[in-house]
Amino acid sequence: CCCCCCCCRAVNPSGYKIPRGGLFEYVSAANYTAECLEWTGWALAAWSASAAAFAVFTFSNLAPRAVAHHQWYREKYG
Repeated sequence: CCCCCCCCRAVNPSGYKIPRGGLFEYVSAANYTAECLEWTGWALAAWSASAAAFAVFTFSNLAPRAVAHHQWYREKYG
């Protein structure tokens, strides 16, 4: 969320800060997770092969990016 990013920059203007608490303890790329959930919900609501294919494609595209994002966090912050 934009509000979260602004708060993090205000506290640490020289770089990144990892959000803590809530679901951030389990998910390091919340935007990718939310997008996957969003398209999965859309596929279930539409109940069509094309909607399911789009959800699978989205997950297939974003999952490797989320893993790389998480690895970057681990390398930078330990």
